[in-house]
Amino acid sequence: MATHGVNDGLTGKQGRVIVSLRKLYVNSSLLEKECGKCKKTFPRNSEYFYAKKHQTNLNATQYSTYCIACENSRSQVYKKVYKGKIKANYLNYRKSEHGYFMNMWQGVKKSKHGSEFKDFKEFFDCWVEQQKTYGTRCPYLNIEMTRNLGNNNSESGARKCATNISKDRIDSTLPYSRKNIMFCSWQANNMKGSVTPMIAKRYLGFYKERFGDGN
Repeated sequence: MATHGVNDGLTGKQGRVIVSLRKLYVNSSLLEKECGKCKKTFPRNSEYFYAKKHQTNLNATQYSTYCIACENSRSQVYKKVYKGKIKANYLNYRKSEHGYFMNMWQGVKKSKHGSEFKDFKEFFDCWVEQQKTYGTRCPYLNIEMTRNLGNNNSESGARKCATNISKDRIDSTLPYSRKNIMFCSWQANNMKGSVTPMIAKRYLGFYKERFGDGN
């Protein structure tokens, strides 16, 4: 130990300060750290390893097993695989009956024509009831309906398939409701367009007038 005098600045008296000459012990094995993946050795600090507070020792720092470069590489691979699985699971759900109609329900809720359905269950129940009469065939064209997805996995992509199930308002002047909805093929929906019952009735009248009842 060494001592030297220090003036306290107030009384002018000299005091003694004891300074230790003993060097602080540093564990040389903790100066460097080997990456658990690339097996390269780097200085044990936050420039080469991600650091966080030690779980049990409040005054210690805990470093990740892998160096920052390997940790970033591992994270990128994980995210790519994880996102791939998420996307695959989402596609499988969208192809399912529940997923297909859930996507359709989102369109009904946001429709500018309005909706009187209180929730998805009430909307889906209409499809369940319709199947008791028509099965999965189009009520207008009597063709088997499908749930094929387009490349963009959206309703607009589904429209590219003429046999896909679509939602149709029987009376195009009224909002979606239990009474005013029919699930038909996109082909039939496109052919029907926004024809109202009045126009359809007048059309049938003209047809009967020109061609009779035999056709």
